[in-house]
Amino acid sequence: MSVIRIKDGKELLEIGFPDIRKYHGSLALMAVAVGFRSLQAAFLELYGDQAVPERKAISILSGHAGPGFRDAFEFVTRTVTRGAYRVDTDYPQAQYDPHRAQSYAFVISTEDGSAVEVVLKEHFLPGEFYDYLKKGREKTMTEADTETFGGLKLALAERALALPLDELLYIRRVR
Repeated sequence: MSVIRIKDGKELLEIGFPDIRKYHGSLALMAVAVGFRSLQAAFLELYGDQAVPERKAISILSGHAGPGFRDAFEFVTRTVTRGAYRVDTDYPQAQYDPHRAQSYAFVISTEDGSAVEVVLKEHFLPGEFYDYLKKGREKTMTEADTETFGGLKLALAERALALPLDELLYIRRVR
């Protein structure tokens, strides 16, 4: 299992998906996995494969307001705690959910002004995923729906972790 390496002051941290999963739980596993992979992709683009970013140097604009992405980003970068995390569900890229404004795009920036836009590829999430989210918001999920959706989220998380980054995400330098 791959890890994200990040510095917190003088301490070098190696954070894997299982660490974030313990923090988050199982509510939004797909989002935790995609958030983890999004940070991997952004850090690779911003820092190369040798440099290790400082937590305090990172800020994030998230197009998604959900707890899975927030928790993945917070656990690795502490951006929420530091006030360096902003949500804009109207972000124009990756508006895939047919039932509401919610973007599957993230802009990860550094204190020197460099930034990368990371976008989930459009066909990663099946239509039924959005339908289950809608049912959850409307509180119309049956017990069977909850079980099926939980299995779907787990399968999507496993797939997100297994896919090469370029098959899961579009990565584009914006600054």
